[in-house]
Amino acid sequence: MGSTTKQRITWVDIAKALGIIAVVFGHAIDSERDIRSFDLVYDAIYWWHMPLFFIIGGFFLKPLARNWEAIRQFLSRRCKPLIVSYLLMGSLLIMLSHFVRNQDWSYTAFYFVRLLYGGRTLNNYLSIFWFINVYILTLIVVIILISWVRPAILQWIISLTLFAIGTIHQQPEFLGHPYFPWDVQVVLITTTYMLAGYYGFKLLQTISHKYITLLSIGIFYMLLIHDQVTRKINFTLYLKSDNLNHTGLALITPLVLCLGVILVSQIISELKLFHWLVFWGRHTVLIMFWHRALFDLPEIMGLPNHWLLKCLMGLLIPILAVLVWKQFRHFLMHHRPRQFVHS
Repeated sequence: MGSTTKQRITWVDIAKALGIIAVVFGHAIDSERDIRSFDLVYDAIYWWHMPLFFIIGGFFLKPLARNWEAIRQFLSRRCKPLIVSYLLMGSLLIMLSHFVRNQDWSYTAFYFVRLLYGGRTLNNYLSIFWFINVYILTLIVVIILISWVRPAILQWIISLTLFAIGTIHQQPEFLGHPYFPWDVQVVLITTTYMLAGYYGFKLLQTISHKYITLLSIGIFYMLLIHDQVTRKINFTLYLKSDNLNHTGLALITPLVLCLGVILVSQIISELKLFHWLVFWGRHTVLIMFWHRALFDLPEIMGLPNHWLLKCLMGLLIPILAVLVWKQFRHFLMHHRPRQFVHS
């Protein structure tokens, strides 16, 4: 890990970029899963890409002072912007879906209800929005743990107990409904990932043999994939659907593989050749919100509905939109009437 804040932010942004590329790629190949190789790649990506964002979410958390003002500031600065973005972007995409997919108004009106309920009720353009629900709730739970439960060992006992409950009692019903609001039951699992990020960030500085560690992680990953190919295991980790079939692997595998992604990010952050990834990493939320809707573009434009084309659309168009917006703002700032510039 670098010695300055700038260096730390650089590799964190690169790690987020690698994560969002994996998310878009995984969604793009979802329709190809009848092919064994695509199904294997799909599972192997899901072993780490969503846990990575929860782990990174724990990096910069700090215990709160035990007063209402600290709680208010946390909710205002960390949770409120995510909720506002979730509602605004969700509403916009619901309306876009209505016109692009020719959905009837009753379906569209009820989708606004589903937006409030969140979690697994969200599909199509909003299928990834469950992440924002679970991320906000996980932030709150982990902040409570590190602020009000002082002994670290007790924090881990609570977290791992929640993890065990979450993996043993999968897909429970909520008042007779098959889906929990905001996928709240998934927080039982993601709390451990975020808490690992909170403590792991401090330990990253102690890793002295990065390449040897990375090689070991690579071997572990290959062995896991080999066992999946030969059907010695059938390991799945789908957080949204609360579907995993091996408690031990669900705990260890994401932490090990995400460490590998972080080490790769630290190494390539020193190479200017890969610094374009930093821009992707700083706009992961925008890509996450919009990539599913952009998957419809090839068909609308009369292009082949190929997974690679969908992947490129989902990754490139949000970034191009950001660049155009930045240029437009720059143009406005430098062509404003003089009386407004000095007002």
